[in-house]
Amino acid sequence: MAKLGRGILKFLIVALLVIDLYPIIWLILSSFKREAEFIKPMYMLPEGLHWQNYSVAISQAHLGTLFKNTMIVTCTSIVFVWLLSATAAFAVTKMKWKWSRLALNYITMGMFIPAFVLLLPQFLLLQKTHLLNSLAGLIVIFISTSIPMSFYLLTGFYKYLPDEILEAAVMDGCDIYRCFVRIAIPLSLNGAVTVVMLAFVNIWNDLLISQTFVSSNTNKMLQVGLASFIDDRGNRDWGPTFATICAAIVPTLALYLILNRKIIDGLSAGAVKG
Repeated sequence: MAKLGRGILKFLIVALLVIDLYPIIWLILSSFKREAEFIKPMYMLPEGLHWQNYSVAISQAHLGTLFKNTMIVTCTSIVFVWLLSATAAFAVTKMKWKWSRLALNYITMGMFIPAFVLLLPQFLLLQKTHLLNSLAGLIVIFISTSIPMSFYLLTGFYKYLPDEILEAAVMDGCDIYRCFVRIAIPLSLNGAVTVVMLAFVNIWNDLLISQTFVSSNTNKMLQVGLASFIDDRGNRDWGPTFATICAAIVPTLALYLILNRKIIDGLSAGAVKG
């Protein structure tokens, strides 16, 4: 009976693995198909490796420019999101001041505001500050919209950071800044990795914000570039589209494979503590 149970468990694990991997494998195989092959059943393998899809993606959608813009916006935003949310979370959880509870509730409240509600005021703000249609404007918007969730996650880590450790560090001569850098950051590394990964996925895969605030081809981000393969009649060139999607998911998959252990630990710790 025990062997039967283990066999069923292994079968379920393999089945789940196949279900998870199939869309990625299908996406990669579709990126090598010719246009005529897309009228055939979707499960059929490509007749050959049609590398021209990637060439068209690079030339027609300017894939290099899209990657550069997306990488600049994503990496810059992540640095400021982590820095601002980490310092704010540490301040409201470990520093005693009058309005700390109000600040905690105010920043966390940003998680409950739908993104589309903010589009008009954000558009007017960027227009008045002359940041509309620029990478700097996108960075400002992504930072402001990503901070509430990152702040909320990090407060869960700093809240349960033992005060005795910080008090001992202060008695040894550490000021508040060194306590944050030398103690709080290393002890909340899993939380920082989780925040970075979530922010990376949200910003890298964004379409709504980047399409709303940027119209010039030189400042477009990767997801907006997928519209380059739709002609005037609404027909889509599927081969280059799948090639662009494959190129777009590589950084996300690579980052997750590298940091998956710390991400799982971070989410688990947050679930237990929060």
